[in-house]
Amino acid sequence: MPSVAEYGSRPFKEAIDYFNQKLPLPTNGWQDVYDQQHDHAFMVAGANKTSIIEGFANALQGAIEGGETLQDFRKRFDSIVQKEGWDYNGSRHWRSRLIYETNIRQAYNAGREAQMADPAFQKQFPYKEYRHSGAEHYRPQHKAWDRLLLLANDPWWQVHSPSNGYGCKCKAFPRSRRWMQRNGKTLPDQAPQDTFKEYLDKRTGEVIQIPLGIDPGFEHRPGASWLRHATLKPAELPTVKPIPIGPAAKPPLPAPTAVSESVLMADGLADEVYVKAFLDEFGLADTSIFKDIKNEALAINELLFKNANGERITTAIKDKRYTRLLARALIQPDEIWNMLEPDQARPGKYKLKRRYISRFQIAGEAELTHSIFEITNGTWATSIVTGTQQANSLRQGVQVYSSLEDSE
Repeated sequence: MPSVAEYGSRPFKEAIDYFNQKLPLPTNGWQDVYDQQHDHAFMVAGANKTSIIEGFANALQGAIEGGETLQDFRKRFDSIVQKEGWDYNGSRHWRSRLIYETNIRQAYNAGREAQMADPAFQKQFPYKEYRHSGAEHYRPQHKAWDRLLLLANDPWWQVHSPSNGYGCKCKAFPRSRRWMQRNGKTLPDQAPQDTFKEYLDKRTGEVIQIPLGIDPGFEHRPGASWLRHATLKPAELPTVKPIPIGPAAKPPLPAPTAVSESVLMADGLADEVYVKAFLDEFGLADTSIFKDIKNEALAINELLFKNANGERITTAIKDKRYTRLLARALIQPDEIWNMLEPDQARPGKYKLKRRYISRFQIAGEAELTHSIFEITNGTWATSIVTGTQQANSLRQGVQVYSSLEDSE
């Protein structure tokens, strides 16, 4: 029975740190998170509900930190599927193994890469050797790379560091000068020339060149982008940009909803009037839980508008005239996007933002009005954007819902 012992003798800090800093990211498919984006986002293909992703993250954390076996994980897998009603692709046996082995192996690989990147370690072990797993059904390129010895900082490793595909069990081992001499070598090998294949990203139409023998999305050194953040001192950190996740080409925009100008509220009303108008849109009792169109649970009640001291605040509503439309962004969104953005309070870290967008054509107004409701780390904020061009800039990340789906 496979266990963590296949990937290392015991769990170790670097692998645990690598996995634990990932943010659970609901997605529609495996292409939504690609290449080095996996260093920061944890996803399971086809799982677009937060509770499903968090369930699997917790299950894999138990395996990485506690050494739980594939059999243990399958029990957790069954529990998550039953609780969430998740309709996944493939058989239970195949899908659970794929999730378990891919994530544990890459966490182990990223941890080992972090260890081998240490300057003191590289001084003692300046080389790395590629070793094929010895699998009966193997990729010819992986077999050809077996026993390839290169400098640890050779650019070849940036693309070819294991794992190099789903089910790949190849490894890279650190080697010393003494080891090289014992094995009859005076110089390291030369990096082989790659033959490339074309991979078409169907979401964007982009054609990507990938070395033969490497699966799409695996053409990077595990943990490399995470390691860059982890080794910088806070004072040296550059401006951190959002991780580009999801399609570069924006999908079509849904048609706007026509509303009467009477939906707008007057300025200068008492705070409780705006709070009541917002909550009335949901038609819920004060203690009710609202479930959005993707079945994500949100507590919608007066506590939304109170601070830690119990004082009422409405500052999260930027333009109170649009209070009703801001509520409707949650109730009937045209789009929902998930994205990772820099956490300014923790340099080098990211946080998950869920953005609801609704488009309205208010009677008598020339430009479209876009109502935005955002949830980040247990906090919320709103904004109103006019004009399609400005609203289009907010359509970032992974689109997990579009009202166009319901109209097809």
